[in-house]
Amino acid sequence: MSTVRAVRAAITASRSTSSVIAFASRFTARASSTLAVDACWNCGDLSPTNPAASSLDFFCVACGMIQPPLVDGNHFKVLGVCVEERFAVDASELEDAMRRRQKVLHPDKFSSASETEREHSANQASAVNAAYGVLRDPLRRAKYILETRGWGVTERDGRETPVDPELLMEVMEAREDILEAKGDAERLRELLSEHSATVEKCIQDTREVLDAKVFDGERAKDVVFRLTYFVKVMEEIKELL
Repeated sequence: MSTVRAVRAAITASRSTSSVIAFASRFTARASSTLAVDACWNCGDLSPTNPAASSLDFFCVACGMIQPPLVDGNHFKVLGVCVEERFAVDASELEDAMRRRQKVLHPDKFSSASETEREHSANQASAVNAAYGVLRDPLRRAKYILETRGWGVTERDGRETPVDPELLMEVMEAREDILEAKGDAERLRELLSEHSATVEKCIQDTREVLDAKVFDGERAKDVVFRLTYFVKVMEEIKELL
């Protein structure tokens, strides 16, 4: 008998919802990370995956009750985009996915629901907003993908600055140009255009590295560091316009 079937058989033999949920919780805690088994908080029904991970349902397939967000909170799963975590995503697809989910989770649909249901729906909506906020922004998306792969960009070898002296020099020169152009709107717009092109090139490089068949963590950190610093340069220019 398969593992899931064994669990279902045990649940069927149980006589109360509380015992079902207790059993499911113990099983889930012991389950292998490769077998995500989630029990509905209301009826105890088990499914191979949380419905919210793969569809717009967000509800138990057995009793129809709203479920809490996934524990891992993976942004790609929350929005239901991309089979794999990829940097290259369609902006319109992201927005459509977010709007469809928020429509399903709208507070008006839970105005007469129980406190638990309202809490779960609010948490699901919050998870959707958080996922969209990260994935819609190229830099935040790149950093998120690195984090999910075990590579952070907030520090490198104990330092928060990149080790590439050439990049440091480029950033210093860019900031000198900004200081010299302060008060000159026309020159600032020229610099904005120049660095916009630089950022677009950084985004292209980031996409190529993060979506490569063979992932190179060090190279990925390098390109994301570069993107990070030139996005900051762009922000500094915009603040002066």
